[in-house]
Amino acid sequence: MTDKLKILIVDDEDSLRFSLASILELEGYEVKTAEDGYKAIELAKKENFDILFSDIRMPGITGNETFKEIKKIKPDIIGVMMTAYALNDLIIDALNTGAFACLSKPFEIETVLSTIKDITTRPFAVVIDKNENINQRFLNSLKNCGLNVASSEIDSEKIDFMFKHKPDILIISVNSQEAETQTENILKKLKELFGKDIKTIIIEKEKNNSFITNVEKITPAIFFEKHINIKEVFTILGKEKRKLNIAMVNMDNEDFEPLNNALEKAGFHLLHYPNCEKLFEELSNSFFDVALVNVKIDTNISDFHDKLQKQMPDTGAVYILNDDKNLESVKQKGCFYLTKPFEIESVINLINKILGK
Repeated sequence: MTDKLKILIVDDEDSLRFSLASILELEGYEVKTAEDGYKAIELAKKENFDILFSDIRMPGITGNETFKEIKKIKPDIIGVMMTAYALNDLIIDALNTGAFACLSKPFEIETVLSTIKDITTRPFAVVIDKNENINQRFLNSLKNCGLNVASSEIDSEKIDFMFKHKPDILIISVNSQEAETQTENILKKLKELFGKDIKTIIIEKEKNNSFITNVEKITPAIFFEKHINIKEVFTILGKEKRKLNIAMVNMDNEDFEPLNNALEKAGFHLLHYPNCEKLFEELSNSFFDVALVNVKIDTNISDFHDKLQKQMPDTGAVYILNDDKNLESVKQKGCFYLTKPFEIESVINLINKILGK
């Protein structure tokens, strides 16, 4: 993203639009406003914006529809939705479209500022895919696991944003000779502009040794046939430019709110799962560095830990025990654990120990 962020605020409520714009301008951001989605789309055709803040429920055209149209014009724009209503279907639609977050009105300005900070500190992943071989769920998974994601067809006119904002990781799906040529041209231009190599993943339907040779003359790249999973993306990206992901299992309730807040303040990115079964269901679409598990009465820690280590052998785990029932199991497995009540600092220390900090 550019040094001075450009933000577009779209809301039919005059007071919110003006007050939010004034505060963000005082914070040093360049801000434009629009009272409806149609005017916002016209602004996006004329100017580049880094972040869109849009009300979901507006007359004429909804915030979600506005975001979808603007993304066609500016694929790298980050969308943040705002709503004063419990519009669950529209919120889910916004997040599935690629919105970074949805803020509930009224909100504190600190919430907006922390959202912007989170956006600007996340690694930037660019996914180029002509025929949607990389599905929307994969893109959403990258976003949910802590990346800013821009996607586009493999068309040089539609990916100019990449030549303004250097990606931290580039994923390209190639399925034709034309796409191979375009890929080579894109990589050459990025090399000329930024000088340094960009971590590049290329997904091919069929292996083409000539294409591989040409790409490797331009930049180091890792090639996959047909598909790639989330773990492979994060392994290639590395840890140096991203927040570390913590899987929070059975911890999405008020009892653990202080711990959640402390971990976020400490710079971790949290992924919540309501139970152990849900975590394993979502494992192919998630990536985390450490699992933090609130052990319920019916949880078989030994089986859970074995399954976790089998599927994600490099992932550590910390178990929060409610009683002594699972104490022997965690000791036999050599697991990290704490018993209630516990100090939040003790949890953070164990996580850092697992991570080698």
